[in-house]
Amino acid sequence: MSDKKKESQPFLPKIVRRFQKTLSSFINAIAEAITSSVHIPEIAIGPIIGSLITAITTLIIGLVTISNIFSEQFLYRPLQIQDNNANYTLELARYQQTILTDYLNHATQLTLDYPLWKLQQNPYLLRSLTQTVLKEIDGERKRYIIMFLKDSFFLNSPSQEPPSLLKEADLTEANLSKLDLTASNFSGSNLSKANLSHTNFHKSNLKNANLNNANLTNADLRGANLSKIEATNTNFTNACYDVFTQFDSNFDPIKANMQQIDSFSNCPYIKDVSENSNKKSTKN
Repeated sequence: MSDKKKESQPFLPKIVRRFQKTLSSFINAIAEAITSSVHIPEIAIGPIIGSLITAITTLIIGLVTISNIFSEQFLYRPLQIQDNNANYTLELARYQQTILTDYLNHATQLTLDYPLWKLQQNPYLLRSLTQTVLKEIDGERKRYIIMFLKDSFFLNSPSQEPPSLLKEADLTEANLSKLDLTASNFSGSNLSKANLSHTNFHKSNLKNANLNNANLTNADLRGANLSKIEATNTNFTNACYDVFTQFDSNFDPIKANMQQIDSFSNCPYIKDVSENSNKKSTKN
């Protein structure tokens, strides 16, 4: 029974008792060394030992404090930073979703309050609202704004010259892949780093658009206006065009790996690298 009681004693008190014994032995050794080497009155030994205890205690407290600071800065701090980053990402997603929802509600109300022809001829209110929201949201949410504008016939290329709804609009990194944007007006838009693969731009106006670092693989550019575009590091692989597609004189569609087809033919489809990698990952 006595052995079991000894084994069940908490581990921490054992350490404390051992430390007390060690400290007591250390102090006694110091006291003996002092009294044997130096003649000190017995009445002064007590204060000296007390001072030693105070100094050692202060040293221990200092070491514990340093240990706590080290743990907080180097062990717990990275975890706090990760939590803060996760909270920031979550709050940012909520903020962007709120902005998108408010925009769709407000824009829908405009279509109910005014006839379509009036909004198309005077797009200033919707233009300012749209471009303000586009600057605040990410590429995936920009996709839904373009879908709404296209389905509401606000992106149709006008015969007259009102300002384009998306002129100088921030569509950077927008995911517009596989959308049917036939006869849409993107003149002057900033589509840099956008995903435009398999997008149908048949007869669309992309004049003065910024397409730097954009992905237009397999895009349908038949009859599209691509004059005065910015196209640094733009991927046009297998994008199709016809005799009606407008290019600048210094742009060579053959060097850009584009292919010319008949105006009434469908664009041939090739698999890009991302699709092949996605299929491999799903099989594994």
